[in-house]
Amino acid sequence: MKPAERCDAVVIGAGFAGLAAALALERHGLDVQVVEAQAQVGGRIRSIRRPDGIEEAGGATIGGGYRAVIGAAERHGVELIDATPMLAFFREQDLLLRGELIRQADWPAHPANAFPDQDKHLPPWSFARLLTARRNPLPTAADWLEPQALDYDIAFAAWLRGEGLCDAAIDLAHGLNPSYGADASDVSALTMLARAAFSKDQRSQTPAGVVGYTAARGVQRIPEAMAAALRREVRLDAAACVIEDASAHIEVRCQDASRFRAQHVVCAAPFSALGRIRIDPPLQGAQREAVDGLPSQPMTQLYFTARTNFWEQDGYAPSLFTDGPAGMFAAARRAENPAEVTGLTAWAMGRHALRLDALPEADAAAVVIRDIESARPAARGQLEYVGRQSWGSNPFAGGGWAYFRPGQVRRFAANMGKAHGRLHFCGEHLAHRARGMEGAMESGERAAEEILHG
Repeated sequence: MKPAERCDAVVIGAGFAGLAAALALERHGLDVQVVEAQAQVGGRIRSIRRPDGIEEAGGATIGGGYRAVIGAAERHGVELIDATPMLAFFREQDLLLRGELIRQADWPAHPANAFPDQDKHLPPWSFARLLTARRNPLPTAADWLEPQALDYDIAFAAWLRGEGLCDAAIDLAHGLNPSYGADASDVSALTMLARAAFSKDQRSQTPAGVVGYTAARGVQRIPEAMAAALRREVRLDAAACVIEDASAHIEVRCQDASRFRAQHVVCAAPFSALGRIRIDPPLQGAQREAVDGLPSQPMTQLYFTARTNFWEQDGYAPSLFTDGPAGMFAAARRAENPAEVTGLTAWAMGRHALRLDALPEADAAAVVIRDIESARPAARGQLEYVGRQSWGSNPFAGGGWAYFRPGQVRRFAANMGKAHGRLHFCGEHLAHRARGMEGAMESGERAAEEILHG
């Protein structure tokens, strides 16, 4: 057995959360070693760099009010680019519903539109986001953990019914290609309300005219630059398999046979990956239930190029929001001219992602192409498959992001991130106020504070 390397703290995971914790500990003089299971840093931030531009497989856009992420980019010399011109084109989608192509302009009067009369102008991909913002009982994003908020730890479908929606409208609002859960019955309303409150808080902090940013050479440049700033090099391809808290130290053992002894460990692994790590003494109670039961959203992206601009032939938008395996079939715009479509990405969520993940790569691509071509004859023979990124089938990710099922906030949200002896936890799933990349940074810095001042 290799002798254990010694340091003050070991951080498991080199995504935004783990790197934020490691850098905060280093600023206070601690000797920190980061270990990462994958072959690159970034966690669920992945910038696929190709000759024709960058394909963002995770963390595609930095919100205009992401103060921690923007601050990290500025400190570590990563150039940010205003992505607002590109993001404007996300509104251009048309709808593919039950095999029928529906122009967005025709949706308000379409017979399948089951939304209330005052909201029939809203497309399915916008309705739930706007309704949760309009009818949100949470004063701020941080209030979702307050005792009075637990009344909303019910199925999102139940909350929507309380707002007067029928089952057909609920399915349109959160069932076609849902970003959280399998459908509106599978996700707590608190997840959706907290997300909406965070978005509202973000808008109040965003500079006028800015929707969001991206990074030159890809968003992954930010965690790469953060990792490069560490005094110790990140140990890659070192998946933690054992965390053992002894009386004098805590030890981390990795699958590559490396061992580390320290006074503290910060684990930034998603719970789906944490469940594969043996912890001694083991987690108990609500914390154990959270690790075993907190779900992560299946998310798969398939990338395509188009041989011709077939959308100019049929007159529909290049992007489609679908209820089939293609999910959100979005036009990518990687060129200097944001109006130029450089590729198309199928963003499949939930059951669609699970279906595609169960297939060999070529078969999954063929399923998506058939789905588009069957409804859109102009696309026949025009789509060329480039590659796939599946977060659900990645054992160190388990999905794109965590969400709470009905009742889970009440059962374990308040306790699932508490320190376990010398072992501390962070990750976007443990953020109190923020979400996504910003939430990961928040949780990492909080884990460092626990060690430094706990």
